[in-house]
Amino acid sequence: MVFHIVKEVRDINRFRDILTVLFEEGFDFLLQKIRLKHKIPLTKRVKARVEKKKKHTIEKRLRLTLERLGPTFIKFGQVLSVRPDLIPKSYIKELEKLQDDVPAFSYKEVKEQVKKEFGKDINEVFPHFEKKPIASASISQVHKAVLKDGSTVAVKIQRPNVRQIMETDVEIMLYVAKLLEKHIPKIKQYNPVGIINEFAEWTKKELDFKKEALNAKRFAGNFKSDRNIKIPEIYDTFTTDKILVMEFIDGIELHKIEQIKKKKINLKPLLEKGFNAILTQVFVHGFFHADPHPGNIIITPDDKIAFVDFGIVGYFDEKLKDNSIILFYGIIENDTEKIVDTLIELSGGEIKNKGELTYEISDIVGELQGKEIKNVKVSHVLEEVYDVALQYGLRMPMSFVLFGKTIITLEGIALEYDPKFRIISSSKPFVEELMAKRYSPVYVFNSFMKSMFRFRKFAEELPEQTTRALKRIEKGTIHVDIEDTDIKRLSLEIDRSGNRVAYSMLTAALLIVGALTIDFGSPVVFNIPLVPFLSFLAALLLSFILLFSILREKNIIE
Repeated sequence: MVFHIVKEVRDINRFRDILTVLFEEGFDFLLQKIRLKHKIPLTKRVKARVEKKKKHTIEKRLRLTLERLGPTFIKFGQVLSVRPDLIPKSYIKELEKLQDDVPAFSYKEVKEQVKKEFGKDINEVFPHFEKKPIASASISQVHKAVLKDGSTVAVKIQRPNVRQIMETDVEIMLYVAKLLEKHIPKIKQYNPVGIINEFAEWTKKELDFKKEALNAKRFAGNFKSDRNIKIPEIYDTFTTDKILVMEFIDGIELHKIEQIKKKKINLKPLLEKGFNAILTQVFVHGFFHADPHPGNIIITPDDKIAFVDFGIVGYFDEKLKDNSIILFYGIIENDTEKIVDTLIELSGGEIKNKGELTYEISDIVGELQGKEIKNVKVSHVLEEVYDVALQYGLRMPMSFVLFGKTIITLEGIALEYDPKFRIISSSKPFVEELMAKRYSPVYVFNSFMKSMFRFRKFAEELPEQTTRALKRIEKGTIHVDIEDTDIKRLSLEIDRSGNRVAYSMLTAALLIVGALTIDFGSPVVFNIPLVPFLSFLAALLLSFILLFSILREKNIIE
């Protein structure tokens, strides 16, 4: 599905309905500022003045507005509720109350959807199909069924016309976001257009059930050797864009504490398994379950942790992994400098008032220093860090925020079962092991090599890119008198400089590897540690090559 970006709203009736609800819930001041108040019929405006609900807080009015506007807006509110780096805590708390209380669509519509997707009647595909759904949400609902081979499955069926409904709503949301940026300059720093576009991408992925099937298979592959984790099998033959058929997972949802207690299940080791699985997803696989809803984690009868619903996933590249590990390690070690530097790096690397930010973070760290690690709640620390990030305009990557939300949700469930459970103390060995790996000689060497190759590629491409840029300047409104020979000379000089920097980086990498491996053991030949010796020898050779090229250019040697 593609969300079309258009200048004009196509569904005028839906547009007016949305504006009317905003007006009735007390957001007339906003409509006035973005010059849309006149779009509401006069009779509705008069009626709304009488019924306005300004007695409620603005946060509550926002939630009520989203609920009245339906599934797309409820989903949008839920997405905002996991972005503490974008909106204040008071709004987060209210938006967290949003529920997918959407009535299930009829069994008749279910049969029509199956017929449309498979070209067969429902009883030809599923000999047994429970009419009542076991779960219902804004985008889809799930039914329990049995295949012809006797396999018990969960059948996830997309709501009829939900794509068209969401496309229309997102189009209107984008139009309003553009007006907000145009007429309210202060709001532009929050990038409402970018937020709506991000939401459109989120929704597009969630509506593609084939993509969800691929996500589930990838998870299954990542955890195939872990006996503690269960991922449902996907039935490709019965999976389309709008219907997903997977293995039915029997068990208790993680948040149903009373049922777990009745079964006398020892939840603490299971919580630790679940938390370690999430850390493994993020920091080892770089691919994690990004929907923190506790109903998506199930405890099976054989005490395994099962993950379901893979519509929304997050990705951690190596840079995000490193920064996130350093941030968590900084929290564990009460290291203000690590936390501040990592927050700045995560948000893009620029901040004007670093000193003030450091002061704010040092206050948080100061509170931690008086506590034992077993008494520190990660949810409390992350919420305070997010508050500071919001205050200083630091936007965190979506994947990082979703990971943080997952951790906070899991800790909240754990505390209901065991008030003494602390994720930070449980995660310390895992994080310390990851830190040790990232400072190991092999990892350091590989990182330097990757950096060197990236820089080498940059240096090779830079002359050509510079040439193109200079030619564009010559053809553009800014006229620069420059000879072709000057361009070639500049390109040659950039190429030489790039080569020198590449040699220097490789030399530095070899020296560091040589120094680090002295203490970590190495094969010995004639009482000489082989790896350090070869590293220092190669570094020396590269140094001579670098020196020779510099001296030759200066005409000191022929």
